[in-house]
Amino acid sequence: MTPTTTRTLNPLPFEHLEPKRFEDLARQLAYDFKPWRQLEATGRTGSDDGFDARGFEIVPSGDIPLQDDSDSSIEEVASDRLWLIQCKREKGIGPSKMKAHLEAIPQESRSGLYGLIFVASCDFSKATRDVVRSWCFTHNVSECHIWGKAEIEDMLYQPKNDNLLFAYFNISLQIRRQKLATDIRRTIAIKRKIKKIIDIDGHHEPVLLRDISDERYPFVSDGQTLKDSKSLWVAVNSLGLGVFGLRVILKEFWAYHNPETGEWDIASKINFSMPQEQENPWYEMQAEPNRYEEIRKIVDFWETLPPHCQYFFRNTCSISYRDIIEIDDVGDTVVRLPTIFMNFRNNNPPYLDRSSIVFRSSGRFVSESYFDPEKHVNVFPDELRDRAWEDDFFPKNSIVRSTVPHSVILTEPEWKQKIRDDFDKTENKT
Repeated sequence: MTPTTTRTLNPLPFEHLEPKRFEDLARQLAYDFKPWRQLEATGRTGSDDGFDARGFEIVPSGDIPLQDDSDSSIEEVASDRLWLIQCKREKGIGPSKMKAHLEAIPQESRSGLYGLIFVASCDFSKATRDVVRSWCFTHNVSECHIWGKAEIEDMLYQPKNDNLLFAYFNISLQIRRQKLATDIRRTIAIKRKIKKIIDIDGHHEPVLLRDISDERYPFVSDGQTLKDSKSLWVAVNSLGLGVFGLRVILKEFWAYHNPETGEWDIASKINFSMPQEQENPWYEMQAEPNRYEEIRKIVDFWETLPPHCQYFFRNTCSISYRDIIEIDDVGDTVVRLPTIFMNFRNNNPPYLDRSSIVFRSSGRFVSESYFDPEKHVNVFPDELRDRAWEDDFFPKNSIVRSTVPHSVILTEPEWKQKIRDDFDKTENKT
């Protein structure tokens, strides 16, 4: 089973913080850790006696009232619990290195020490953590806490520390959540507008895709196609709401498809997916040369295929709801189609990479069958193909092209046979 890709945050880059800034981060994370009377940034000057930060925890006896730092007396501070906070912004600390760091704490700083918080920008092994706990036990340190990279990230991702996450790393989960909520509300509004203009299940509706910046609309130079003029608008047939965005028909061909064997072929010469003349003022600028003559040839051949193999090939793609800027359901004096505004990319609408291919039956009750890229057969003559398009499309979709002619029993359509029989009967009577 293919794993599902999800969006997540990369590991926080603690290595980008200067050592003193890392000390500041550790100290500020410690503010809510204990009821401090004072929490001092002793490591800022350099001569810290082993204290990167020093904390005085109020004894939880209730005998000493909580006061501002300016009102604290020497006696009150002396009765508090002394904490040492040591910070190391290093890529890795093993057991031996950890032991060296702890032994470097001056002897006078260990006197009267109640608790230790060792903070580092790396992860610790169990053996390294055991070194810290053993050292604290040996030196009568009552409480011992180890904050590695994982513990610091856990604290920073708590809502109460969102301000620190933003201040040090320019990341705010609260802002992120607000943005996600805004994006969801906007997506829902876009989907409602699409549903209002395209709400015919199983059918398509013509729409105009238009770039917001192209001021040439709706004019195209004489003799030029929309593609040649690089006009940033195009009329397409849409299938409405999809999982990933607005569904649009890219290509549609007459096709051969055997639902029993999965074998298939397409007459790629003519793409009939675009809206017709009465809906699309640029139809002639989009259509292939000699379109009607080529359509007649394709349909004449297609109708000789076995009726149960007469299908239509449909290639669809989506435009993400995030890429849709606005929807105009009124139209204008040139075209009455609903207009969907967006930013084009490389002179094309911002289609998503993923697309789908289905075969639609031609009968009264439409059914769809998915194609197998390895079941291509050669049914349609070369004159009914666009080889250049196939040479590009087939490899992109991992289609195994067949060049050996496929044997299919071709028969004259019943309606043509009936006309012929009626004509013969008339001739015999005369």
